[in-house]
Amino acid sequence: MTDVFGADFLDRIDGAGAVQNAAAFASLRERGFPNRRVEAWRYTDLTGPLGRALAPAGLRINQEQSGLFGPIPAAEVSHRSADPDTDALSLLNASLAGEGFLFDVPEKVRLKPVFARFGPMAENALVNANNQIRLAPGAQATLIERWGNTDDSWLNSDTNIELAEGAHLTRVILVEDGGAGTQTHRTAARLAESARYDCLVVTIGGGLHRIEQHVDINAAGAHAGLAALVLKTGQEHSDFVTSVRHLAADTTSDQQVRTVVDEQATAIFQGGIHVAQDSQRIEGDQLSRALMLSDRAQAFTKPELEIFADDVKCSHGATVGDLSDEALFYLRTRGIEESRARALLVLAFAREPLAAVDLPDAVEAMLDEKLKAWLGVPGAFEELAL
Repeated sequence: MTDVFGADFLDRIDGAGAVQNAAAFASLRERGFPNRRVEAWRYTDLTGPLGRALAPAGLRINQEQSGLFGPIPAAEVSHRSADPDTDALSLLNASLAGEGFLFDVPEKVRLKPVFARFGPMAENALVNANNQIRLAPGAQATLIERWGNTDDSWLNSDTNIELAEGAHLTRVILVEDGGAGTQTHRTAARLAESARYDCLVVTIGGGLHRIEQHVDINAAGAHAGLAALVLKTGQEHSDFVTSVRHLAADTTSDQQVRTVVDEQATAIFQGGIHVAQDSQRIEGDQLSRALMLSDRAQAFTKPELEIFADDVKCSHGATVGDLSDEALFYLRTRGIEESRARALLVLAFAREPLAAVDLPDAVEAMLDEKLKAWLGVPGAFEELAL
């Protein structure tokens, strides 16, 4: 067998008798895992999780009671695709036939927000989750997912989303860790005519987080709005990847990413917009801003635009820098101590993605408290009228 990256890891998985889908595992064996010589993975190294002795384990789901949300049926788990062209981490997911959730909203139903929490993980566990979200025509739903507490484990998920004509999904993904765990999450969303997908990703803590959002806009009137807030410190690592493909005329998209890195943390944003041939009257915007609070922190931004049509309005912007000296001086001259002034400025910067998605009040308050806790100013922290 040709030597591939991660072969020893696959040997351990095979030896543990955990493989449930032989065809998917054979494809993964042949391909191996991506390494840093692969362009899409040049900033992220899987050597750490692949070197651990991890035991496959099931997904723990804690959820709000809802007849439309629950563990994915065993019949759907057993019929996963083993397409050899599938992403390597998706092949890993299919190989182990991990559990997941099913969120299935009938036609024209409008749901109250549904909350789901995943974890904690077992010690040194490899948890794979394959999830399905389906909204029928005219359905509207808000789903809040909290993924966390992996410690030294690896949580690997795939979420497939199908939004029918006129459906609207608002999704919040909070990826949170107190330990040095690994989380890799991929979403593939497909939007029908006049469908709308609004998603906010918030990632805090953890050893290594890689979050991917892939959206195919397949019919006129559809819109994809992707926002993210990345907060990293210590030696934490985040890689946020987007790919929005405009495959039909008269469609729109918007991407808003804010990153704050401190100490020796690293954060990457790889954002793509693709406009297919003859997909006219497209509007696609992308803006990434990164704030580095330490000279040893690193932030990378890699925007990509592929446009094969004429009547298109697409833009991208990226900034990387420190706090404004002028803004900091302004606050200091009004008697605000430096640590509080810096926290105020970071807070204002980091709150911007929260405004990009229409969030329930309780969710916005929860995220705001987590942001303030990360800054070290939990509880009451009143902004000043200056």
